[in-house]
Amino acid sequence: MEFLKKGKGGKFLFLAPMAGYTNGACRKIFREYGADGVVSEFVYSRAVLCGGGRILERMRFDESERPVGIQIFGSDPSEMAEAALAIEEKLSPDFIDVNFGCPAPNAVCAGAGSALLRDVPQMGRIIKKMSSEIKRTPITAKLRTGWDSSSIVVPDAARLLEDSGAQMITLHGRTKAQGYEGEANWDLIEEAAKTVKVPLIGNGSVERRDGSSLAASACAGFMIGRAALGNPWIFNKIRAAFENLSASAEEPSARDRARLALRYAELVSGGGYSGIDSENLTHAKTQIMRFLKNAEGFKKLRVGLKNIATLDELKVLLCEYV
Repeated sequence: MEFLKKGKGGKFLFLAPMAGYTNGACRKIFREYGADGVVSEFVYSRAVLCGGGRILERMRFDESERPVGIQIFGSDPSEMAEAALAIEEKLSPDFIDVNFGCPAPNAVCAGAGSALLRDVPQMGRIIKKMSSEIKRTPITAKLRTGWDSSSIVVPDAARLLEDSGAQMITLHGRTKAQGYEGEANWDLIEEAAKTVKVPLIGNGSVERRDGSSLAASACAGFMIGRAALGNPWIFNKIRAAFENLSASAEEPSARDRARLALRYAELVSGGGYSGIDSENLTHAKTQIMRFLKNAEGFKKLRVGLKNIATLDELKVLLCEYV
């Protein structure tokens, strides 16, 4: 994990994997705006092995996104190892991350994601099998503190994953039961970071931590998720907090937001991501609106966006807006 040493200010900042959001166009923009590394949307190991073109497209990335990790989820060690091997051969990412923390029903019902927080030995078996068969690409893991407050599994689970071969661990400081509500338990994150020898990345309301806490953290870096939605400027803001407590990043102007929204639309419409052409921006509108949210005049602009069908129409709308 040599790339972790290149994090600015001594801490590495990741964009978290978020289903339906962190596609290639999004990851490319966030790398340009200050994220040190990115992780793909998670993909089911069984879907990887089916070899569908759509699944491969979801995982594909541009070289400018590196360092980039591909995240997969599943519950069968052999299946996960086979899927990881296919990803290594076809895409050669910088690391392959295993999701042990997603609370979404589709993952949990498959016995994967945060469901495995109730079977920590199986988590270890998955990582061990993958690490023994994947030689070139580091295997990493992302987990939560436990299933609920009565079944906290860290730092013991972090130690097991390290012993099983995980070369980096990301710890979200909430339980599965919490979902994304309530306070993240940074005491547990720090305890786990001090317990393992591999790099540990802290995740969970990082943006609420003060700069001195971030600078003094035992974590090798931090992962930012929901707070980054439509807000790639947050990486430089967080970095300014732990590099220089008196520094503060400027808030983006309406013009800055409009330019970013247009750049995202151009990347998506180019066909290099998800195969969409300039005549169909439907699936990109949600992300475009996130980039523009909170800017002056957004409510009026949101109404206009509903009728946009082409990239040229979007350009006209945004030019009128700014």
